[in-house]
Amino acid sequence: MSNNNKNLEIKEKQRSYFLDFSTYVFVRFLLSILSILPYPTKIAMGGLIYQKVISPLSGNRKRIIDNLKLVFPNLEKVKREELCTKVPNNIGRTFFELLSPNGFSRVAKSAKISGPGFKALRDAQEQRKPVILVSGHLGNYDVVRVVLNANKISVGALYKPMSNPYFNTFYERCIKQIAEPLFPRGRAGMGNMVRYLSDGKVVALLIDQYMSHGEPLQFFGHTAYTATSAAKLALKHDALLITFYVVRNNDGINFDLVFESPVTPTSPNEMTQILNNRLEKQIRKNMGQWLWTHRRWKSPNSIE
Repeated sequence: MSNNNKNLEIKEKQRSYFLDFSTYVFVRFLLSILSILPYPTKIAMGGLIYQKVISPLSGNRKRIIDNLKLVFPNLEKVKREELCTKVPNNIGRTFFELLSPNGFSRVAKSAKISGPGFKALRDAQEQRKPVILVSGHLGNYDVVRVVLNANKISVGALYKPMSNPYFNTFYERCIKQIAEPLFPRGRAGMGNMVRYLSDGKVVALLIDQYMSHGEPLQFFGHTAYTATSAAKLALKHDALLITFYVVRNNDGINFDLVFESPVTPTSPNEMTQILNNRLEKQIRKNMGQWLWTHRRWKSPNSIE
C-alpha cells in the first residue's frame, strides 16, 4: 500500500472516530437536558426531536414512502404523509425510552396484559419447558422484558450492538439495566442464547428484518426473506413458540402487551409464515407503530 493510500485510510478512520464520538456527546448532552423534564414530557420531546431533526437527515421519509407504495399502492397521499410523521415519532419515543431505563421500567410494568399466550407461557415455565417469544419492531418491544421480570419470569433477548463504539457502551448499559440476560447478535451470542433456552428458559426474538439467507415467505402480499431460526429452535428444543406484541397507547407513553396462542408445530416454513401473518395483522391495526423505515422487501440480489 502506498503512503498516500495509508494516509487516506488514517484520515478516514480519524473522521469516523470523530463522527462517532461527536454523535455520542450530542446524544448524552441531549439526554442531560431532557432529564430535567417529567418522564412523559421527556419521551414526547424525544419523539419530536427524532421526527423533526434526525429522521429527515437519515432519509427515512423516502424509505417509508417506498415501502408503503409497494404494499399499499392505493393508499391515499394524506395517509402516507400521516405515517411519515407517526413512524419516526414512535422510533424516537422508543429510542429515548430505552435510554431512560428507570422511567421506562416504571411505566412498562403497568402495561395491560391480554391474550391466551400469557397463561401458556406461565404454565410452560412451571414445568421448566422452554419458550420462544416472537415479535417485530412494533410499539416498544422491550416492554415484554420488563413485564416478565416483574412477574418473576426471566427472559433472555438477542440484540444488535450499535456500530458506534462510544454510544454502544452507553446503550448496552441502559438496556441491561432494563433487564438481563442479553445476547449480542453473532455466533457467540446465539450460542449462549441457545444454551439458555435449552435450560428451560424463555427467550425473545424479533423476526421482521430482511435476512438474505432467509426463506422467501409472504409478508403483506410480497416476498420477504425471513429467518426461520425461531421455528427451527422451537422444533429442536420442544419449545413453545408464542407471538407477542407491544402496542403503544394513544397517550404515547403507556402500553398494551398481547400474548397470542402458541403456534402449532409443523414445519419451519409453515410456522414462520404464521409468524409473518400474525405480525402483519397487528401492523395493519397499528400502522404508525411499525418500522416502515426498514427495507424489508429487498431481494438477495439487491445492490442496496
